[in-house]
Amino acid sequence: MRYCDLHCDTATALYDGRLSIADAPLCVSIEKARCLDKYYQAMAIFTSTRFSDDEGWQRFWRVREKLLWECAMYRIPLLTDRSALNRFGESDRRIGFVLTVEDGRILDNHIDRVQSLFDAGVRILTPLWGGETCIGGSHQSEKGLSDFGKAAARECFRLGIAVDLSHASERSADEILDMAEETGGKVLATHSNAHAICAHTRNLTDERIQRLASLGGVIGINLYTAFLKPDGPWSITDMLPHIDHIANLVGTQHIAIGADWDGAEFPPDCTSIADIPYAAQILREHGYSDTDVDGILCANAVRFLQEALTR
Repeated sequence: MRYCDLHCDTATALYDGRLSIADAPLCVSIEKARCLDKYYQAMAIFTSTRFSDDEGWQRFWRVREKLLWECAMYRIPLLTDRSALNRFGESDRRIGFVLTVEDGRILDNHIDRVQSLFDAGVRILTPLWGGETCIGGSHQSEKGLSDFGKAAARECFRLGIAVDLSHASERSADEILDMAEETGGKVLATHSNAHAICAHTRNLTDERIQRLASLGGVIGINLYTAFLKPDGPWSITDMLPHIDHIANLVGTQHIAIGADWDGAEFPPDCTSIADIPYAAQILREHGYSDTDVDGILCANAVRFLQEALTR
């Protein structure tokens, strides 16, 4: 089966733990991917709040260097444009990565750093993560984007970096959506769920789901237990109300998976990419067709990437 996941923190976990993608005791590894015929993974480089903005910038380059070494060692292509994405889809290689950044505060008010990220292969930016930063207000805040945050988002759209609504405040998300409408830039939510089902500030309201879909975006269902429902026990079936709700709003074609592997706590029956075939079974048993299941688990995210990776 095919699987395309829009968000994981594995790159940072590999760097911090001095681990190998081959057999790391993580949610994502080559060993765990053996159950998948084709596996696309958006690899986020995340900067902990333990580090200053500039320290995070320096750390990005070290984590990227480690990830590229792993890619070279195990023949994993970095998918930076539509041609590379299509070649991977048609090749016999099973695993391909898309490089992303989680928490744009590492730009640290330097607009030229957006170009540096693009040149480094970054194709999705999650501009906000927590609190209020040089970018603006995250989901715990009522503030919108700063002037620099607006300029950074516009530069992303100009260059061809998709901008992620996950972790943004409602006001920040609306401002990103406004700019996407004005510029034709690509926007998505890599790892967020439906606020109507679980009223966490990290989840998307119906209005924002609809606006995102109208722009051709996708929503990556997050398997973090706290975003599925407030209290346990949890099961992978807890994703179903979110998927049903979004499907009823905008159709299954805007639903993907952004599990948040190696960055969250998961239902005990779905703790790594090795459990994705079971998640597919759950979707089928719930009544989704094979076409819908392939769309949710792979095709919708790949379609978005084909449209976004234009350069």
